[in-house]
Amino acid sequence: MKLIYFIPLLSNKGGQERTLTDKANYLARRGHEVLFVTYEHEGPLAYQLHDAVRHTDIHCHYFSLYRLPLWRRPLALLQLKRTFKERMGRVMEEFRPDVIVVAIPNTENFLSNLVRVAGETPVVVESHLAQGHSVIRRGITEKGIYWLQNPIRAIRKSQLLIALTQGDATCWCRMGVPHVTVIPNPVTCYPEEVSRPTSSLHRIICVGRLAPQKRFDRLIDAFALLAGKYPAWHVDIFGKGEDEKKLRQQIDRHGLVERIHILPPVDHIYAAYGQSDFLVLSSDFEGFGMVIVEAMACGTPVVATNCPYGPADIIRDGETGVLSKLEVKDLADKMEWMMTHDVERLQMGQKARQAVARYRQEVIIPQWEQAYLQAQNSARKRNK
Repeated sequence: MKLIYFIPLLSNKGGQERTLTDKANYLARRGHEVLFVTYEHEGPLAYQLHDAVRHTDIHCHYFSLYRLPLWRRPLALLQLKRTFKERMGRVMEEFRPDVIVVAIPNTENFLSNLVRVAGETPVVVESHLAQGHSVIRRGITEKGIYWLQNPIRAIRKSQLLIALTQGDATCWCRMGVPHVTVIPNPVTCYPEEVSRPTSSLHRIICVGRLAPQKRFDRLIDAFALLAGKYPAWHVDIFGKGEDEKKLRQQIDRHGLVERIHILPPVDHIYAAYGQSDFLVLSSDFEGFGMVIVEAMACGTPVVATNCPYGPADIIRDGETGVLSKLEVKDLADKMEWMMTHDVERLQMGQKARQAVARYRQEVIIPQWEQAYLQAQNSARKRNK
């Protein structure tokens, strides 16, 4: 099978880029031909690609439109989409893929054009963000508001939409997308053995982009309620993003500069998971919540907000982790339980590690592979 993954860039150290890289590398090892097509890639690759996985960038920088005056943007957008159609057409002619996989959000700008360029080649849409369809419908991006051609029609024309959770799949079905299935993301690494500290390290770990979605402000406020009562504990946040300055100011206002640390992302986060008592995910919404699975694979239990969607799919509340309401006080209460129950926390970590074995690559990626093959076969039957 010849497979194209269509994504904005591969230089961002995010969950979507890492998951797609993992899948592409796995499929390449199984003999499939894989090509990443990006349209605004800059800088080195965030994650290493298998030698057999190819990458090309067609240089259609959509966000460059925001540097233009408002009156110039409509014409510039039309020109950019024309350029995209020509360059993507050349890629299609040269590579001749069997399936095109489009990861959303952030590819909606060219989705309608891509479906037209694809012709009879099946398009599989992967939804990597909870309620991503609402973002698409409003035409809202993280860098501003810009009204786009509604891509829902293009998504409905796809051969298949794959959601990571049942909740997200249900939303897409309500939007009239006819062919929807659910396959979770695979965990990048499932250590064969883990070594957990026998006594508390008094360390809470958090991992993710410093962006509004992740609600690290909620985490900081929750820890502030506990800091005076538990002076030995501290929080390490691994991430970068547009909220960093605001979060540092919030930490300073609480007088917790020595207790809450914002650290840059690291390549080997598993070592940090293994040297932490538990992980906190404080998001308003998630596409899946890969950091939850990663931490649990290391035997590190998790306190997570019960947000749409992902945490409740992964965690059995009170058994393999703890779910909280999307409220500061409840999150603080659940964190305090973890901080004060050493034996139960260790046992929960052991159960968590066993539970997420179901997300190992050798279990999950064949399901994705089968979905792509079925999309290819269905398209062939339709086109006969």
